Amino acid sequence: MTAPRRVLHVLKFYRPDFTGEGVFLERSSAVMQELAGGVEHELLVTHTPRPRSAEACCSTLRRVVYLSPRALSAMRREWRLCWWFARHLHRYDVVHFRTHADWYFLTYLMARLAGRRLILSATLDDSLPVLVGHYRPALRGLAARLFGLFNAYIGISPRLHAENLSLTARPADCHLLACGVTVPPDAPGGRAALRARLGIGATDPVLLFVGGLCARKDPRLLIDALPAIAARHPRVHLLLVGPPLEAAYVAALHAAVARTGMTHAVHFAGEQLDPHPWFAAADILVFASRLEGFGTVVPEAMGHHLPVVARRLPGVNDGFVLPGETGFLFDDAAQYLAAVLPLLADAALRQRLGAAGAALVAREFSMRSVAARTLSIYGLGSAAHAPPAGTPETALGCTASILDPRFHTPAGPPAQAPPILVTMVDAEEAFDWSRPFCRHNCDVTSMRSQHLAHRVFERHGVVPVYLTDYPVVAQDAGRAPLRELHQGGLCDVGAQLHPWVTPPFTEVVGDDTSYAGNLPVTTELAKAQRLTEALAEAFGRHPLIYRTGRFGVGLRSADILKRLGYVADSSVAACWPPGAQRQPEEFWRGSLAPYWVDRERSLMEIPVSAALVGRLARRHGGWLAPALFHPSSQRLRLSGVASRLGLLERIRLTPEGMTIDEAKRLTRAMFAAGHRVFVLTYHSPSLEPGNTPYVRDLAQREALLRWLDEFYAFFSEEMGGRSGTWREVRFGVAADTPACSMEAVS
Repeated sequence: MTAPRRVLHVLKFYRPDFTGEGVFLERSSAVMQELAGGVEHELLVTHTPRPRSAEACCSTLRRVVYLSPRALSAMRREWRLCWWFARHLHRYDVVHFRTHADWYFLTYLMARLAGRRLILSATLDDSLPVLVGHYRPALRGLAARLFGLFNAYIGISPRLHAENLSLTARPADCHLLACGVTVPPDAPGGRAALRARLGIGATDPVLLFVGGLCARKDPRLLIDALPAIAARHPRVHLLLVGPPLEAAYVAALHAAVARTGMTHAVHFAGEQLDPHPWFAAADILVFASRLEGFGTVVPEAMGHHLPVVARRLPGVNDGFVLPGETGFLFDDAAQYLAAVLPLLADAALRQRLGAAGAALVAREFSMRSVAARTLSIYGLGSAAHAPPAGTPETALGCTASILDPRFHTPAGPPAQAPPILVTMVDAEEAFDWSRPFCRHNCDVTSMRSQHLAHRVFERHGVVPVYLTDYPVVAQDAGRAPLRELHQGGLCDVGAQLHPWVTPPFTEVVGDDTSYAGNLPVTTELAKAQRLTEALAEAFGRHPLIYRTGRFGVGLRSADILKRLGYVADSSVAACWPPGAQRQPEEFWRGSLAPYWVDRERSLMEIPVSAALVGRLARRHGGWLAPALFHPSSQRLRLSGVASRLGLLERIRLTPEGMTIDEAKRLTRAMFAAGHRVFVLTYHSPSLEPGNTPYVRDLAQREALLRWLDEFYAFFSEEMGGRSGTWREVRFGVAADTPACSMEAVS
């Protein structure tokens, strides 16, 4: 595979000192990744000190580097910045200074001398003339010439673009590129649920402000005007969504709320990682900011069909907040009231303006078109692959990762808890594993033989979850036996994605594309959505647990699962990197125990039980195993020698290809290391001879069933454990019925 192209983004301020450009970077990097998966994005933060416990917040920024753990003087920061560039600049093809972070121009010069493409953005009050004006008069001519080091200049509003053009002699290198807008679909029932949580009635009028709480954003005007609005609309509420950026100013806001007697009506929501549910809960966006480069929150609200009332910012928002068409502009408090009061009184007017605003945003602020133009400015347009015409934007978040440990938080029961064994069956079609993948291999008749395993399950109190792929759910020969087991309370049902047999069929079938995580994000999402809908239709309930077939999880798989409403995933088998997977190294470093994959702790990874075992496993396995189990080493049978000597072996908890003694050895080793959740898995076609390499005849099928019987007995009698369900692991409570693994479809 070719080495990835890399873009270095540079910001002065980033989390926790969040800026609008930081927000846009996160969201735009997600869409650039969808268009050009071979381009990686990394971020260098120059002014914000490294947080003591930095939480990963953007899965499409592969690395976030803070220049220092503490605040630095200007000169110390400059030298550290130059030293960092000297060591790392060779890794990047493009350097995008999203703010003018180097007032001495040294790193700009280094980038140009190294042949890197150099980009500068103007995002607030930092166009080229304004930046030059910050230098002493004697140095302004030199500064203007040094800004010529940049290959391209981006202004995010007409005002900033015009100001850039006024200084540069290269107008073709100046680009007007507004911030794109991502508008995910509203969650069903989300508006009502959020209002109920805040104590807001279903018909109460709600005004929404989204932005940092600071003097520049001026939410004080909105608070001071609220009593006059409440005199006409007594049940009005004002939601203030955003981080407190200036402590004294925020204290004054609270004092003003108390003085006006509107404590019951003003809600300080704080920073919200996902603000979109708040748009859905509101009726009007009100925005009083005195200075913006673009003001992304305004078109975002318009994208959610909200009319907007915003302070007039010439050359910034007067091109899309069209009075009487998409919203209203104001210059003072009186004009603000004159705009808000008629909107609150006229639901039809709100609806008309909201629809017009959403159409304008879709037409002019598509994040996909902005991301494509950005890649073109980077000189990487050839790396982008546009999805088929008519493919809607995914509007996915980028706040979770199954493979990236930056996002992980341990989960599951404590080490002193008794062990629990979860059985997961890959319910799938039969095909010849030695031949190329084919869309026409859809034989699911082996589902009729699953009752043979259930004889064993019944003896040991096992309720398995069948992770079901599209051919099984789409054919009566597959879904009918499974539906009978499910209705009888004998199993749970989840999803498993085999891309090559799951519509829509837009990719070329091959080993590479058999891993869902290698597909374009739009394709992976479309296939997962089709599978989810098919399962919901077949069983009347939305599946809540998922597996990516062949353990082919990708960079955005977690974001896709969150969008589709899944709460658990089991797409990881530690120490078993898939062959053509593009991130195999992550499978060597993966956790053996369950873990949360997102900050909100809404999606849990429950890995298949697999580990390194042997005398060298604990101290040397991490670096030795990737070499020992590399395909070339396995051809030399080195792994077999290490296993026979008891030095190092890798074992997965399955009756397919693993002896019962190996399974017991694995379980004892994991238990001794403190693990209390064990996941056993096998493939449903193995219950009919000839379908898999592990069961070629009746004798081998009987051996597989005996393996299961013996292991369940061992787990109960020697390990003191019991069989349980994935739901117990995810929610910490016993499931009353198998249907609990799926959510009712209304």
